[in-house]
Amino acid sequence: MTRVNLSPARLAVLVALVVSGVAITMNGFGDEGTAVADGGGEVVEPTESESVEPTDPASPTETQSPAAELEPQVDGVMIQVLNGTDATGLASQAEQFLEAKGYVAALPAADAAQKGVPDTIVYFRTGDDAEQNEVDAANLAKKYLKGVDATVRPLNASLDPDVAPKTQIVVVLGQDYADANPVV
Repeated sequence: MTRVNLSPARLAVLVALVVSGVAITMNGFGDEGTAVADGGGEVVEPTESESVEPTDPASPTETQSPAAELEPQVDGVMIQVLNGTDATGLASQAEQFLEAKGYVAALPAADAAQKGVPDTIVYFRTGDDAEQNEVDAANLAKKYLKGVDATVRPLNASLDPDVAPKTQIVVVLGQDYADANPVV
């Protein structure tokens, strides 16, 4: 059996390669060879020095997935805001704010069937427009729900009966939103 030279420099390189491999395995890659930051959420674009180029200029270029090409929409997007807390008027206040930004309320703000919701959740309707709805829901959660780290999920089947058929996004406000945005 051959003895392996584990000098400090070689050991440091080996550790760096293992850590890099684990990071790449844990985060994966996006459609264009870009590393994905959080397991499917935001994509970290490569810098100019890291940009991915085809090895053969004559080879066909990869096509992007439709979700990568979609721009978030606000104007005319049908929303429904539900209050999952005991803060009276919270859903109405949030709905008015979102309508002022261009969203359209499919139904008036109302109380959620379940109270005591700790964290705000933004649901998007699945189906033919699921990819666009997901992009729009993520945009709403990130840009307009200040003070909270809302989760974005496909519309829960248990909520579907309480949601207008034309609704694209359902916002269930949790206590985190109530704490960060008191009713005035």
